Amino acid sequence: MIRLTYISSIGKQATAKDIRAIGAVSEENNERDGLTGVLLCFRGVFYQIIEGEEASLYRCFDRIKADPRHRDLFVLNVEKDIPERMYTQWKMKTVFLDSEEYPLVMPIRNLLDSLTQTHRVLKQYAPYEVLDGLQNGEDPLAWEFKREELIVLFSDIISFTAITEKINLAEMQELLGAYFGIASEAIVKSGGRIAKLTGDGFMAYYPASQAASALQASLEIIRKLKKQRETTVSPFLKLAYCGIGLSAGSVVMGNIGADTRQDYTILGDVVNSASRLESYTREAGHSILFDDRFRNYLEKSPTIIPILQLGEQTLKGKSKTLTVYTVDNADVRFDRTPEEITREIREI
Repeated sequence: MIRLTYISSIGKQATAKDIRAIGAVSEENNERDGLTGVLLCFRGVFYQIIEGEEASLYRCFDRIKADPRHRDLFVLNVEKDIPERMYTQWKMKTVFLDSEEYPLVMPIRNLLDSLTQTHRVLKQYAPYEVLDGLQNGEDPLAWEFKREELIVLFSDIISFTAITEKINLAEMQELLGAYFGIASEAIVKSGGRIAKLTGDGFMAYYPASQAASALQASLEIIRKLKKQRETTVSPFLKLAYCGIGLSAGSVVMGNIGADTRQDYTILGDVVNSASRLESYTREAGHSILFDDRFRNYLEKSPTIIPILQLGEQTLKGKSKTLTVYTVDNADVRFDRTPEEITREIREI
């Protein structure tokens, strides 16, 4: 048998009567499926524990995940091979902590409040893959390396070192918030995921079949930054430019680190190529660059985006020569050189 504990937000405005109805249906289903457990409700959040045979429990959990009354579902714990049930008498006991007045209820409320806040913070900081694994009842610490075919995208702000010499904390927060806000919206909306923030930049990835989506998102980032430069009153946002490098192919995904600290990341030559291409944007004079491997995936896409070959280059840290490409579009050509950007920043 296994025991599963999860929390979720209540998906719509629900009265005590609605929640009792949910509990009653759950009790009937659990009796049919041989499951037991408890459902706690507090401040619009479900805290539920279910236990029973693995196949029956996961069928039940699949129904819960598909139920629109549960939002932001997050698995807290999966206990496997439990020798006996903890809730033998409860097919599904429903408890409303908002209205309970027993002396022990207050510390339980405080504990659940803290748990909910920790969950919100974790969602902001943990990698998507780790959250997905937890929500599916997996143990990310037990994951082994795996190979995937991916599009990898690197980006960072140009002349950021010069910016840090002049900018105050409030202005830096505004600059980084605007840049990451534009980038995150474009990446997520187009089906990508941001894997890592790197101070003034980020690494993102897409499935290998979505090269066109990655390139369209890159164009959107460049265009929105340009629009922001034209409309902002902030002197630093007026000089906010970024470079973007794209590559594609086989990568290794998995946990790295030690017992005291783990990070879920992407490794491989594709990652290095995307990073080097991003750095080369300053010399190339174009804000978006990609290599042959990315171009090959792009050609398989039904979306036709005009591209321009810039020639062969041996990039820093690479032993092999790469053929470098960009988008044949005026928006990706820098209207200032990096030296001009740096000089104007230092004159602020």
